[in-house]
Amino acid sequence: MEKFVNTGHVAGWSIVIALVGLWIPAAVNLSGVKNTGAVQLWTSIIKYVPLAIMSTVGLFAISSGNFSPWNVSGESDLRAIGSAMAICLFSYLGVEAAAVAAAKVRDPERNIGKATLLGTLGASAVYLLSMVAVFGTVPTAELALDENKASYSVAADAMVGGGTWAGTLVALAVIVSGIGALNGWIMICAEMPLAAAKDGLFPAAFGRISRRGVPAISIIASTVLGSVAMAVSFMGTSGATVFNTLVLMTGITAAVPYAFSALAQLKWRLRDRRELHTPRFARDAVVAVLALVFSVLFIWCSRNTGADNWYEVWGPFLLAGIAMLLGIPVYLRMRTRMTDPPPVPPYH
Repeated sequence: MEKFVNTGHVAGWSIVIALVGLWIPAAVNLSGVKNTGAVQLWTSIIKYVPLAIMSTVGLFAISSGNFSPWNVSGESDLRAIGSAMAICLFSYLGVEAAAVAAAKVRDPERNIGKATLLGTLGASAVYLLSMVAVFGTVPTAELALDENKASYSVAADAMVGGGTWAGTLVALAVIVSGIGALNGWIMICAEMPLAAAKDGLFPAAFGRISRRGVPAISIIASTVLGSVAMAVSFMGTSGATVFNTLVLMTGITAAVPYAFSALAQLKWRLRDRRELHTPRFARDAVVAVLALVFSVLFIWCSRNTGADNWYEVWGPFLLAGIAMLLGIPVYLRMRTRMTDPPPVPPYH
């Protein structure tokens, strides 16, 4: 957005722009599921047009010499891979959250699994191919410069032989993509406290449905928390650092339940193994162990290593910790009303 407005990167205006970007999708969600779905569809189409061009036509603009040196971060190769992994995972977060919105999906038993699998494969193909095109079109030393943070815009200009019109179109598509991503994430973030409230794990107010068929209180509360986290992150830092901090914080809060889910899978499969013969035990155990190892590595690599001050380096952990601590009083208050969950059926 700051390619077009607030080019001086004044923190106050950056916060205002970010707040507008958060509350427009929130307003769409409050207007009803039908409008949310329509916005999600069209923003996805607009987003994938430049990505599709970049991942197909862009491959013909590649020069092998642009890939070297591949690590210009000043860090070791292993640490650079870890830092990149922590940022890149954010691109894939959300496909597994399709199950959270099961109540809003037609034929969820069939469509959620299909959407998760096809969404992951499709996103992986487009992201990998377009990333190869970007790295092959612009020398890595140039991509590392601060003025070239918008790497896809820089690559688009290079692919058409110069000028700025192609990069401007890509920047506009990125803005639309951001609105679409927030539109979907706000829906997911609102569905989680709604589901928890129905299970007696969250205050009943979060389980109320508005006349438009949406959990209005959950939508507003989620957006308020996002606004506060964003405003706090902007204090004394640049927009790029804020983005990295919030992305890493999001990854940490996702990786923690990933790790516990992997542990739960191991526990249940081992219990099933003791009680009866179950198929595919080795496969499920290996997948769970790999998921656990990946989650732990991801959490450790989520330090903001590109920052200078300790509070910026560890900022993602501080924000994630605060977010988790905020849930403790709610849990303690609701614990007296909880009932034991039904037993987990054996795996077949």
